[in-house]
Amino acid sequence: MSERPPLLWDLVRMVIKMIVGGIVVIALVSCGVASLAGAGASASKGAAAELSSDVLYGEKDSNNAILQVDVKGPILTHKPEDADGGFFSQIIGVTYGYEVKEQLLAAAKNDDIKAVMMFVTTPGGPIVGSQAIHDGVEAVKAAGKPVVAYVDTISASGGVWSTAGADKIFADHGSLIGSVGVNFGNWFYYDDPVGFEGTLFQSGVATRGGIKTTFIGAGLGKDIGNPFRPMSEREVALLQATAEEFYEKFLDHVVANRGMDRTALVNQHGAMIYGNDLAEGYGYIDDTKTYQETLAYIAEKIGATGDNWKLVAPPSEKKSPFEEFFGAKAQKVSAEEAAKIERARACADLKGGPLIMLPQDFVSLCQG
Repeated sequence: MSERPPLLWDLVRMVIKMIVGGIVVIALVSCGVASLAGAGASASKGAAAELSSDVLYGEKDSNNAILQVDVKGPILTHKPEDADGGFFSQIIGVTYGYEVKEQLLAAAKNDDIKAVMMFVTTPGGPIVGSQAIHDGVEAVKAAGKPVVAYVDTISASGGVWSTAGADKIFADHGSLIGSVGVNFGNWFYYDDPVGFEGTLFQSGVATRGGIKTTFIGAGLGKDIGNPFRPMSEREVALLQATAEEFYEKFLDHVVANRGMDRTALVNQHGAMIYGNDLAEGYGYIDDTKTYQETLAYIAEKIGATGDNWKLVAPPSEKKSPFEEFFGAKAQKVSAEEAAKIERARACADLKGGPLIMLPQDFVSLCQG
């Protein structure tokens, strides 16, 4: 039986569906544009409304806002565009230096923010991300607002670099602070290998003719770190010279911002980490204080009487309805897969240059 031609009512229904669909799309686009316009208007007035709406601690109606900026986990550089609100980063806990810098720059311009508390628990990271955070700290101080760093458990290497410019650095009981040094990591070389032994817990490779490798590339030293050849004396010397260069800059940075003795840093302190008492005696921190005691100190510094203050968080990234509707991911990944993706990305960032990070934390993150 042949299909009947569409009737007039069928055509009418099709036109109605097209019109309704068009209205829905236009509405979504309008919401997106309106949202962007609203965001632009908010930006022109500062982020006060967004910041004050997310109160972490204290009196919600107080005009004395203290911004808490987190430096937690390894310090990287730029936040990937596909981080999607920090979902991946929350899994393994990393800090993007330039994201923190933007938060600090916004706080410097926001009249509603009276002071900044940096919540620090980090083993360090690349110099680039650590310096970005320091630049943000300097911007807040230049705006005449106190910056106080609170160390929870550990502030090593890049953590020291990031917070050295703070007006005060307090550490909670039982914390570790220090490790002023530069690390290029361990470089492996297998001397005359014939195979990799397999074990009960780790598979291996075995061949009758041994293991042969061929490197194809251009540029003197491009295959540095190849585990099947030793480093040349020239390569070792160049890497050491670069490490010394950044070490000197690290020393200059700490001495200039903390007023510590350079000779003692080199000959006595080294790249060790210290508990509260030694850290305070050497000048890495100013005192031992709990989280609440640190907040009370900041409140007093800004002249807040009694409980008339509040701790607020940086504004979260909000998406328009248009972005929410059309930007949804078609495929979801498991938490384990997401952790692997972000760990690989973090390691690639960390391996990209000299680290100011505890070696064991790098190994546990990238080789564990």
